[in-house]
Amino acid sequence: MGSHIHSSQSGTKRELSLAYGPRLSGVSQKIAIAFWGFITVTSLLSMAFSIYTLNLWDRLPAAESARYFLDMTPEGVQFHADWQDAVLQTGLSLSGYALIFTVARLIGGLSLVIVGVMLIRRYRDHLMAVLMATLLSVFAAAGIWNNLLFGWGVNLAPWLNYPVQVLTWLLWWGAIVLYTFPDGKFTPRWTIWLAVLLVPLTFTLAFSIDIFLNPNNWPEPFYLLPNILFIGGALIAVIYRYSHTVEPEKKQAMRWYVVGISLLICLYFVNLILIDIYSLLTGQALFQGNSATLRYVLVNEPIWFAFETFFAGGLALSVFRDKLLEHNVVVE
Repeated sequence: MGSHIHSSQSGTKRELSLAYGPRLSGVSQKIAIAFWGFITVTSLLSMAFSIYTLNLWDRLPAAESARYFLDMTPEGVQFHADWQDAVLQTGLSLSGYALIFTVARLIGGLSLVIVGVMLIRRYRDHLMAVLMATLLSVFAAAGIWNNLLFGWGVNLAPWLNYPVQVLTWLLWWGAIVLYTFPDGKFTPRWTIWLAVLLVPLTFTLAFSIDIFLNPNNWPEPFYLLPNILFIGGALIAVIYRYSHTVEPEKKQAMRWYVVGISLLICLYFVNLILIDIYSLLTGQALFQGNSATLRYVLVNEPIWFAFETFFAGGLALSVFRDKLLEHNVVVE
């Protein structure tokens, strides 16, 4: 990505900054960029429809929601009305409540997409940069991993149903990117077996295929195994890679990326424990009633999107300031 020349008594030396990891060129590069572009456009459409739909859901009085959400039952309308009563009791207006989440979702999503575009502009010939940029677009469309945005957009745009299933599968594939970023090597080596398991299991999940391989058909608590193994494996892989990096400059370059993605994954597991695992262990939800659930949502969602924005910024610092995707070679 450029070179610097240093002089010494032993002669003239050049320090070359070279791309780190697998390279793309020719047809492979065009295919990779086209794939990123397609996924990014699809993700932006899904994100836009989902955020707009949720804004309507949060802002409009329950009695008017049935005009936009045609499959709502009378019980659903009543539940929505009770939820909005809980919102109003906090002192927030419905429009103010909707604004908080709309702004948080937009900031989190757009920060990821912007960093992805920056990656493509600088490192379009770098396979791992293109894969990470693609993953950032999928993250933007997904929102909170425990409570995906994807399905909301389908309410107003049914044609998004199949693209959303593809995005859901790619979201799981994001774990494989984390196993291999930034050099394209599975680290630690056993994560390759997680990748082999991930592909078919998450395919059945994303496309709702009714066979035994679909973890949704597994008994409690085994249906949570993909979440724990694949996403937990990603956290272990990121920390393992960082802790086993011996070059000081490379370790420094990884730091902000590692902090950002680790915080996001840890928050995912906090939510998994509070919502899924707690209910499995006790047989009841931790947050009882609309008021308790609302307090959880008001705390969790802004924190999630703040962490998402922090991850985008941390990745940008690691890649563009600290040259995570480059390595220096000194030649005579």
